[in-house]
Amino acid sequence: MTKIAGARTELYDGLRSSLPAWLFAHVFVLLVCLQLNHSNVFAPLEVWDTHWYLTEASGMAHGGNVFGDDTGVGGLAHFFPLTSLFVAGLTIVTRLPTEFVLFAFCWVLALVFGALVHVIAMRETGNRVTASRAAWLSQIAPGAFALVMGYTEPLAGVLAALYFLAVRRQRTGWAVAVGLLAGMSRPTGIVLALPGFIEAVRAARQAGWTPRSIVAGLLQSAAPGLGLLAYLGYCQLHFHNWILPFSEQVSSGNRGAVTQNPINTIQTLLTYHAVGILDTSLACAAIAIVALVACARRLPVSFTAWSAVMVVLGVTSPWFTSEPRYLAAIIPLLISLPMLLRQRWAWYTFVVVDLAFLYWVSWLALGWHQVA
Repeated sequence: MTKIAGARTELYDGLRSSLPAWLFAHVFVLLVCLQLNHSNVFAPLEVWDTHWYLTEASGMAHGGNVFGDDTGVGGLAHFFPLTSLFVAGLTIVTRLPTEFVLFAFCWVLALVFGALVHVIAMRETGNRVTASRAAWLSQIAPGAFALVMGYTEPLAGVLAALYFLAVRRQRTGWAVAVGLLAGMSRPTGIVLALPGFIEAVRAARQAGWTPRSIVAGLLQSAAPGLGLLAYLGYCQLHFHNWILPFSEQVSSGNRGAVTQNPINTIQTLLTYHAVGILDTSLACAAIAIVALVACARRLPVSFTAWSAVMVVLGVTSPWFTSEPRYLAAIIPLLISLPMLLRQRWAWYTFVVVDLAFLYWVSWLALGWHQVA
C-alpha cells in the first residue's frame, strides 16, 4: 500500500468513527438551542464571536468594512482572519449566503477534526478503542459546543492536528505550510512552535545532526511564528499598529488581559454569585489536569509540552471565558483520557458526566450567561 493510499484509509477510518459522534454532538447542542429559542433553533449559535466572524467574512466577500466594529476601524483585528478568509472565498465562489457558508465550513471541519484526532490516536497508541473514544471526546467535550458555532475552533483544530501529524513523521514541507496557516488562525497558533521544536530536535538527533535535518527542524518550528508575523505585518501596513490584534484583545471592552490569576477569577465569580460558572470551570480544569498527567506518562514529550501551555492559557483566561473551548481543543488530552479510562464502566461513567457538563456549558454560553 502506498503512503497516499494508507493516509486515505486512515482518514476514512477516522471519518467513519467520528461521524456518529459528530451527528450526536450537533443534535445535542441544537436541542439546547431549541430550549433557549423555540422559534429559531439557529439563533443561539450566532451569539458572541460568531457574529463578528460573520461580519468579517461578509465584509471580505462583499467589499464592506472588514475589521470594523462599534469601536472603529481595526476593532475586529483580534479575530484572526483565516476562518473569515476561507468563508469569504467560498461565499464568492458558491454565491451562497455568508451565514450558511460559515456554518457549513465549520461543521465540515469539525468532522474532519474528529477524524484527524482518530488518526493521531491510532498512530500513537495503535489501539482502535482508544482512537474511537478520542474521536468521540473531540465532539462531546464540554467546550466542544464551539464546534457547532461559527468559531475558528474547527479550522484551528484541523491545522493543529495536521501539524502534529507532519512533525511526528518529519514531513517538513507539510509542517511549514500548515504551521504558517496555524499561526494566522488564532492567537494561540504560535504555541505549536514548541512541539515543532521538540520534534525537530528529536529528528535532528536521529539523523546525526546533519545540516539538512537542522535546517528542516528550524523551518518547521519557525513556521507558526512566521504565520503570526505575517498577520501582524498586515496590521502594521493597514492600521500602522503591528500589535493591534493583541492590544484589541486586552482592551476593556474585550478580555481585558491575556491572562488573569485564576484565584482572582474565582474571587470575582464568587462576588457575583456565579457559582454555576465557577463550578463548571473548576471541574473542567480538574479533568484537564488529570488528563495532562496521563499524557505525560503515555504520550511523547512534544504532546505534553504543548498541552501544558494550552492548559495554562485555558485556566488563566479572564473570568474563565475561553477555558472550556480551549481545553476541548487540546488533542493529546482527548487521547490520554481514553487511555486512562480503559475499563468500560469507567469510560461510560465519564461520558455521562461529560454530557452533563456539555449541556451546562452550552446552556451558559448560548444563553448569554457566560462569554464563550
